Amino acid sequence: MFNLRKTVTSVFAMACALGSWAQGECSIDVSIADITKGDVVPAAVNSKLEGKLTQALGKAGMISAPYDSRFFVAGRFDDAFNDVTGGPSQKNFVKTTLTIYIGDAEEQKIFASESFELSGVGGSEQQAYTRALSKIGGGNAKLVEFLRTGQQKIIDYFDANFQSYINNAKKAMAARNFDEALYYVTAIPSCCVGYDQANTLAMQIYRQSMDYTAQQLLAKARAAWAADPTANGAAEAHKYLSQIDPEAACAKDALALSKQISQTTKQQWEFENVTKYENAVELEKQRINAAKEVAVAWAKSRPKQVNRYVFITPGYRY
Repeated sequence: MFNLRKTVTSVFAMACALGSWAQGECSIDVSIADITKGDVVPAAVNSKLEGKLTQALGKAGMISAPYDSRFFVAGRFDDAFNDVTGGPSQKNFVKTTLTIYIGDAEEQKIFASESFELSGVGGSEQQAYTRALSKIGGGNAKLVEFLRTGQQKIIDYFDANFQSYINNAKKAMAARNFDEALYYVTAIPSCCVGYDQANTLAMQIYRQSMDYTAQQLLAKARAAWAADPTANGAAEAHKYLSQIDPEAACAKDALALSKQISQTTKQQWEFENVTKYENAVELEKQRINAAKEVAVAWAKSRPKQVNRYVFITPGYRY
């Protein structure tokens, strides 16, 4: 059995090198918002640009978040020319400017913008825009450099405001909203000044979450055994006991209950069946990954907020 108290501090400090909290040296989660042009943009056009932006974000050291994150990439078309030829094989011609923005949805700020002059021809308006977008590759140097500029702005934001994330995590932790607390501390990128402080707090949150969950599982196990002190009740109790981490504060009490049940039913039950790993680093790497997954799941569970972005000027407001 590994000693979490001895290993978790050093392992959290190694989290960036292990890549357990994210992909890349300094990962930042960014949402991709739907592009705009009037009221409607065909889904296929949105999908094509989203794929290009996802690829470009990866090259710039960021991650396309699977939830509505604070920071976003969005854009809009401004057509210089859009026409349809007549005749039996009509064609749609479009010449447009695609402006991509990266910004902060909560503070309503645009950090950076970049424009791309595009043109395309197709059998429909959707096809014309799709072909126009084909001229921007996910590895487009101009696009990647733009996103890197936005990334630095986000890093500057966290350097200046990480303490508010720490404070929010502490409030959520005090209310036993551990998933929310983990969301705040895992949001701070590894290259920001508050990262080490976030690691320390993450260790505390993980410990309290583990202990709190274990206490609930132990209470359920005791209730199941008290209600039915037979082999059936024992099986029900051990369903809960088997989920208790051997490093939890109540692990000794859980083990004592397991032994009591075994003595009564004359049947040996396996209590410490939590998956073991070859070394402490692997064990804690798995736990840190789990913490990040919990944070992402919490973010996904929040009510989806649909924003209508109205870009007035490239002067960084919407």
